[in-house]
Amino acid sequence: MANFYQEIYKLVSDGLQELADSQQAGKTPHNPVSETHFLSAWVTKAIKQQRYDHCLAKTLLAWQQQARSMGKNAQLKQQFEHIYQTFSGIPRDEDVARATTSEQLESLYDLLEEADWLVTTEYEVNRKVTHHTDGQASLVVCSKQFKEGISEQGEVIKPISLYVRGDAQFFVDTAYKAGLLMYKVTDYKSKVKYHGEYIIYPHNGGTHLPELPTAS
Repeated sequence: MANFYQEIYKLVSDGLQELADSQQAGKTPHNPVSETHFLSAWVTKAIKQQRYDHCLAKTLLAWQQQARSMGKNAQLKQQFEHIYQTFSGIPRDEDVARATTSEQLESLYDLLEEADWLVTTEYEVNRKVTHHTDGQASLVVCSKQFKEGISEQGEVIKPISLYVRGDAQFFVDTAYKAGLLMYKVTDYKSKVKYHGEYIIYPHNGGTHLPELPTAS
């Protein structure tokens, strides 16, 4: 099965390069309307030609729908650039993202604690639980899932859930500083009351688009 991470990175790279080539050839003007029109047609063509692996089908269809309903406000070029920038900033060896590690998670914990978050990692989360934080931003990680998801070498080998209550964009940005991509499951309702759920994957390779950090 194709890796979503590699395929989406290839797709946005191809789309941006072909847009740039068209503009350089004088076929597509340098303005938002023309750029969105080009990428909208490009996405539709990619769908018809089945140019990319099936794992990208839902993402491509969503972009096609956005372009049709929102026109230039779909901002396809900006979305492609944001995804490209995000994946370009993740440590990797050629096309393959490096292993995600317990060290990166520990770095995330430290960064959040520095920002006055409450980080709780010593308990199992095997049922619905209530975690009282008195309004303090909070991260909860199941101790059992962490132990089972990390190899003896310290690499993430199974998906690990992170339960979050606080500024979601700050959390995503902070995780990105630690080299981690966050894949959202839910904003709010999860096993930990009032906490959303995000997942980290081995090699940062989820099966859909991650939450994107703030564009620099």
